Amino acid sequence: MRLNIALAACVLCVCGCAQQSRKTVERPPETQAFIEWVSDHAVAIENLETTAPTTDLEPLRETLGAAHLVGLGESRHDTREQLLLKGLLVRYLIEDLGFRALILEESFPHAESLNRYVTSGEGDLRGLMNQLAGWYLWDTEEMLELIQWIRQFNQDLEPGQQVRIFGVDITAPAPGVRDVLRSFKSAGVEIRLDEPALGLDLQRGDFWPSTWERYGALPDERRRELAANYEELIELVKENRQQLIVLSSVEKYERTLMLATNGKVGNDFFSSGGLETGGAIREHGMAQMTLSILDKEIPGENAILWAHNLHVAKSSFRMPGLLEGVLNPMGVELSAELGDAYITIGGTFGTGSYPPDLPPGERLFESVSEAVMDGALAEVGAPFFLVNLREVEQNSAASRWLHQEREWKAQDSNALLVPIESFDLVYFVEEISRSQPSPLALQRSQAPGEK
Repeated sequence: MRLNIALAACVLCVCGCAQQSRKTVERPPETQAFIEWVSDHAVAIENLETTAPTTDLEPLRETLGAAHLVGLGESRHDTREQLLLKGLLVRYLIEDLGFRALILEESFPHAESLNRYVTSGEGDLRGLMNQLAGWYLWDTEEMLELIQWIRQFNQDLEPGQQVRIFGVDITAPAPGVRDVLRSFKSAGVEIRLDEPALGLDLQRGDFWPSTWERYGALPDERRRELAANYEELIELVKENRQQLIVLSSVEKYERTLMLATNGKVGNDFFSSGGLETGGAIREHGMAQMTLSILDKEIPGENAILWAHNLHVAKSSFRMPGLLEGVLNPMGVELSAELGDAYITIGGTFGTGSYPPDLPPGERLFESVSEAVMDGALAEVGAPFFLVNLREVEQNSAASRWLHQEREWKAQDSNALLVPIESFDLVYFVEEISRSQPSPLALQRSQAPGEK
């Protein structure tokens, strides 16, 4: 359903109309043109609940249906409304457009437990969510409902038609590296490498910033030793390809090689010593994992990539005061490889608050300037909507606004990026609240030593 700001204006009081008129006059012309363009082209969303119909998204069928990979972003990992809106998009892409994979910003080996659950029903979902590497992000009631929906969707489908779940993050590779070592042992292949030789003692726990700190205390000689050991591990997997295939299958051999590679990239990330260098390693690693999944795990199928805005974006961004220089998210590499078949959807919001009794603690999100993407979209005056930036007329005032570098909310900071170069579509939620951590997540977050 298309929005029209004029309809909303009709119900405003005289004072409100006068104020709206004053704001219109004071706005820069390009800002005014952009807000008016969004008001005329936005697709309104009536209901975000898990049981809500997806019919509101039908105007996006042509754009989304042409994608091989849809990158679903979010400005924060922990907002209820953004999770629900993304869940609505996931259901539409799966149920109406035939997408058959959900790729998460989560460790590849950890996400395999979710894949087994949605394809076979194996395991207790609440327990599985709490054992993810990013449990403090994923273990919420909103995400649990979405995973349950995927399981229900899969129940009557043949294995080749089911939706599968994968992870692409490289920040918790230890379980996968242990699987590689077990594969050698099962195949009767003796190697000199063991867990300490691969730094798995440093990678204890799931909170990667803690692992980063432990690596930071290592001397350069130890870092070089770890790097050489991971190179050796990958070569050993390749050299023993035939024995590993005889033991299992070609598919399981490919998984073993992927896990070894994931371990190497994770080690490179932790050993990098700088956020900018480490960030580049992580983004490249996640992009390569995504492309490998598309090519080897789900050839011919379309997939959804669920991650933060600053991972899925198709152009570089800056975060002055937090990070130096320009950073390239994995979306840049994915766009270069997939071209127009990679479509990105960025997330924005207006205002909101978090209570003090839930992590990360009390937060107040106030309205921001109309020069900021979030602030401009807030002026449309609708609670939930999406807008297709591909529809903007070239060289128009609205297009010029979108081609300028804009601030964009990102966790507890702001990023600077060019909207139309970064995202094909943008969604907006007027007011956000904290997503609901599961009882297990709340219990774990309050335990000593947990993050």
